[in-house]
Amino acid sequence: MAKGRETGSEGGFVWPFFRKRAAFYYDGFNLYHAVDAYKRPYLKWLNLKALGRAIAPPSEVVKRVVWCSAFSPTHRSKLKRHEDYMKALKGQGVICRMGHFVHAMDGCNACGHKWQVAVEKQGDVNLALSIAADAEDDLFDVCYLVTADGDHAATARYLKERFPKKTLVLVTPPGRYHNRQIERIADRCIDITPAHLEASLLPQMAKYKTRFLGKGEMVPRPELYDPPQMREKGHLKLIVNNG
Repeated sequence: MAKGRETGSEGGFVWPFFRKRAAFYYDGFNLYHAVDAYKRPYLKWLNLKALGRAIAPPSEVVKRVVWCSAFSPTHRSKLKRHEDYMKALKGQGVICRMGHFVHAMDGCNACGHKWQVAVEKQGDVNLALSIAADAEDDLFDVCYLVTADGDHAATARYLKERFPKKTLVLVTPPGRYHNRQIERIADRCIDITPAHLEASLLPQMAKYKTRFLGKGEMVPRPELYDPPQMREKGHLKLIVNNG
């Protein structure tokens, strides 16, 4: 099957009952580091469900969004932002599967110097099991795998061999290249563009419910993730107040 580089959904109207069921599976850290490379922190306050809708064509409806990540306890401020982001995603109906970090020793063979590094665990396994289980339960017709990491080639191969009628779409984070191992297996390949990110941000105050019938709470966007225009307004206000 011929595959080209696509950049998202195409126009056209399709009756709802003819639309295919799409599911998005996000490799959280792979996407995060790609977005972080743009040096625009506000893009990290990203609505993954809205991003899926921006990518999927009108012939599909986004029925399921799964985000696989892990909390790093080493930096308290980063951990708080990560926790708030997870709450904001859950408020949008995103399924969050969290792994953990372990500390391992690394070192230089030449000088003998050693140091500790934090290694993320369970993320790849959580993503693979999510896709496999959802395919077994027939929860989607089209699987969007969002990653540039070749470790997920085995998951892609399993899906296409076990469920050949289901469509696999490789979605590559912005600024990254399609992984060749997954590209050979996928039915289509799509690039996430900066325009996709800009159009898919969470609101300043995101809703989150701790229980199904419980009172909801609002999760504020971290100040670090404020868009440039808000930072400029805040700076101007500070100057006036000091005058």
